[in-house]
Parts: sequence; structure tokens; C-alpha cells
Amino acid sequence: MNRPPRKRAAQLGSALVLLLVAAATLAVRCIGLEYRPVHGDEANQAYKTGRLLETGRYVYDPHDHHGPTLYYLALAPLAACGIHSMAEAETWMLRLVPVVFSAATLLLFLPLRRALPPGAGLCAALLLAVSPAFSFYSRYFIQESLLVFFTFAAIVYGWRYTQRASLANATGVALSLALMHATKETAVLAYAAMALALGATLLWRYGPRAALVRVRAHIAPRHAAIALTIALALSVTLFSAFFTNLRGPLDSVLTYASYFKRAGGAGLHDKPWYYYLSLLAYTHRGPGPAWSEAIVLALAALGTLIAFWRLPRVPRPGAANGDPWFLRFLALYTITLATLYSAVPYKTPWSLLSFYFGVVILAGVCVARAIQMAPTGGRRAAIAAAFLVALAHLGLQSYRSETTYAADVRNPWVYAHTSTNLVELIHRVDELAAIHPAGRNLVIKIIQPDNDYWPLPWYLRRYPNVGYWNQVPADPEADLIVSSPRIGEELRGHLKNPYFGPAMYSLRPAVLRELYVRQELWDTFMATRDTAPPPR
Repeated sequence: MNRPPRKRAAQLGSALVLLLVAAATLAVRCIGLEYRPVHGDEANQAYKTGRLLETGRYVYDPHDHHGPTLYYLALAPLAACGIHSMAEAETWMLRLVPVVFSAATLLLFLPLRRALPPGAGLCAALLLAVSPAFSFYSRYFIQESLLVFFTFAAIVYGWRYTQRASLANATGVALSLALMHATKETAVLAYAAMALALGATLLWRYGPRAALVRVRAHIAPRHAAIALTIALALSVTLFSAFFTNLRGPLDSVLTYASYFKRAGGAGLHDKPWYYYLSLLAYTHRGPGPAWSEAIVLALAALGTLIAFWRLPRVPRPGAANGDPWFLRFLALYTITLATLYSAVPYKTPWSLLSFYFGVVILAGVCVARAIQMAPTGGRRAAIAAAFLVALAHLGLQSYRSETTYAADVRNPWVYAHTSTNLVELIHRVDELAAIHPAGRNLVIKIIQPDNDYWPLPWYLRRYPNVGYWNQVPADPEADLIVSSPRIGEELRGHLKNPYFGPAMYSLRPAVLRELYVRQELWDTFMATRDTAPPPR
């Protein structure tokens, strides 16, 4: 007679704990959002956001960049801060968008709690909160955190529709799938993995004929029609930039010609098939700490076994096993998506988040089931203690990746990242502008043969007189010149006025830039240094 109130109390307590974990994750990931230098990809996304902010216009680029969701969502924190141009914006305002979505992802375990063994959602949420990979890229102004959220939401609403075929759940699936596509083109890999995993699960459970009959009986045609209409309407609205670029929806399909070509290999970002696995399992580059999320991989492997093989029911009274067929779908989906990503030669480390969240959920299932199956309270406590040690180890790595090794190549999650030395270059530009008669209106010319400018446009966003060239212009004269060492001799041959320099700076590891300062400006700057009081 007292069991229902206890059950409700337990569910409420579990929900409150999950809310606290999500809130703590949000708070921690908001700390020091400006600390890490802006990656070139982040700067590129910021440029697109800036054009949308300042002109109100967005045009989907089928050859590069990604879908519009990140840019439109970034308008919210900018508007809240009263920002009307990118010259006024700060890095933390943009990075707040992926941070919020990374924390919101943890809340999706709330509507999924009946699909998982008791405590599995909380265990998975804790792993997601401290995972170095998730922590690091949740603070990047790129699409991955949004893609993970929308993908997970599609899975959650899909499972809920299997439990209750309502229009609300069908709409949730449709909106999530549409937002996945509007976020990043790689959503098609997740679509394929979902379809294959769902088909395999249904065939496994019912057999070919019965599976088709059950699908037809369960999916209401009205729900499917309305959901499809909503998904198409949302996709067309976003890709057309609210009907200001009617070619956008077509380009969102045609883009796959260039993406499939890029994915085919023979490019700068080509990696072996085991690249993602090696990043997660173990990395140690030179002097410094080792990095590993191998414990998550091991737990997920056991979680997959739990999903595929029927285990005895939990002996503890009132405990449930979750939905075994959902667990099998999740395992098949994760394995399929990981295989697809690994098979594509084109790889960037942040892309693994798309399948790694499934790995983390399976790891949480393993931990929760191990605690449930333990025959004594002492053994349950020992398992929980071991899990806390694993969380602490992962948390320590996350802390290091965001502080000491935030832009250090010894950090496996640092990939073609902007050097901290570039921030020193920007600081020097600010110092020179401060003593220039025109202030920030001084003339700056950036010359780089292969158009490798990023993230300089972001860091120089407050300077109106900046120009970019991919070859030495006929008149390269400027107050400040930033160029590649490869064209140094050619550049100096075109200069008629005296310059101080070149001073060497690092844009990224092994990518250098030279700074030339008009001699008169440099002499004035040094005079301000000469008048400084001598040290005591």
C-alpha cells in the first residue's frame, strides 16, 4: 500500500539529483570560457554569426560551414547582452550556446528513465559531465554539442512513441530529426545508423513478417503525415533563412556531393580507421600526463553484453530492468554509427561525440546493473566507490584539458588549435593601437598565400581598417603587416618605408606569422617603454 508513494518519492529524488548534476555541469563549464584561444573553426562560425547579427541575413553555403541552428541560437545570448555587432561581442557569449546544450543533454535522461535500468541515467549523466572529450568540446563554438542534443532527443522521443503513439511524441521525433539536419550535414550518418539499428532490432524481436505488421499497426498515418510536414516545414524555414534565400533548402541536399567527395579521403584530415578508438583509449604525447577514457570503453563493452544477452532479473524488490529492446537498439545504433565514422577517412576529433554519447550511456547501464546485481550492501558500496574513483580520474583530465593543457598539443583533444602565442600578437597590436593617433583605425594588412587567416578576423574584429590578401599586393604599405614567412623576401622587396621586424609569432603549431610595424610607430611605442619607471 505504501509502495506507490515510495516509488514516486524515489523517482522525484532521482530527478532532483539529475537536475543538480545538470546545473553543476552548466556552472562548471561556464567558468573561464574566455581562457582558451579561439580555434580557427570557432572564428569562422563567429564570422557567419556576425553577418547574421549585423545584416539579419543568412545564406547557407553548400561547400563549407554547416547548418543554420548554431548561428540563430547564438543570437539569443548576444541579444541578452545587448550586442548589436560582432565588434561588441565577447568569446564567452558565443561559447555559452554549446555549453547550455551540453548541460541540457543530461536532462534528456529524465523522460528516458523507464527505458534504462534504475540509476543508469544518473550514472551516464555523471560520465557525460566529467568526460574530457565532452567537457572540452562543449566549450567550443561549433555544432557538435547541438548535434548530440538533437540526436539524443530524436532517440528519446522515438522510444517514447513506441510506448505511447501520440502526436506529441511523433512531433518530438520530427523536430529533432529536422534540427539534426539543420545543425550539421553528418546527421545523415546518424539517420542511417538509426534506421539500421531499428530494423535489426525489429527483425530480432518479431521476425520479418511480424515486424512489418507491427510497424504498420503502431504508426498512425495521421501522426506520420503531420510529423513529416512539420519536419519539412522547419527544415525549409531554417535553410531558407525564413524564406529570404529560397535556394537554401535545395543547397542543403546538393551539399552532399561535396561532402561525400571530401569524406572519400586524400585530404589534410585523413586518419586511419582506429583514430577515434586510439584517442579515447590512450594518448601520451611527450612530457606530460597520459590521457585515457578507456574505463568508459570497457564499461560500455560490458553494457553491450548486458543489452544483447538476457540476464536474470534484479533480485532486489521493486527494481526494474529497463527496456531490453531499447538497450539493444542503443547498442546496435552506437556500434553502427561508430563504424560509419571510423570508415570515413576524413576525421576530426570532435566528430566522435556523435557516437560517443551512446558509448557513455551503455557504460552507465553497466555500472547501474552491477550495483543492482551485487548481492550485499558492501559489494554495492565497493562498486559505487570504484565508480567514483573513475569519475574523479576523468574529472581530473577534464580540469587539465581546460587549464594547463587548454591549447597544448599534448592534450589529445587539441587539434590544429590556435597557439597562445597568437594572443600575444593581438596584445601587441592592441598596445600599438593605443599609442597610434588613429587608435583602432590604424591600417592593418594580413597577407597569406593560402588564405589561412583564421582566427585573425575574430581577434581583429574591433579594427575597421583590416584587409586580407592571398598574395603580396602592389602596395603592401600599412601601419602593421602580418604575413607568412614564405613570402617574407617578396614582401620586403615591395616595402618602401622602414619597418621594424619581422617579429615572429605562432598561429598554430608549425604555422608561423611575421609582424612588421612601421618604424615610426614602433619608435613611438618604444619611447613609451623608455619612460616607464625603473624596477626597484
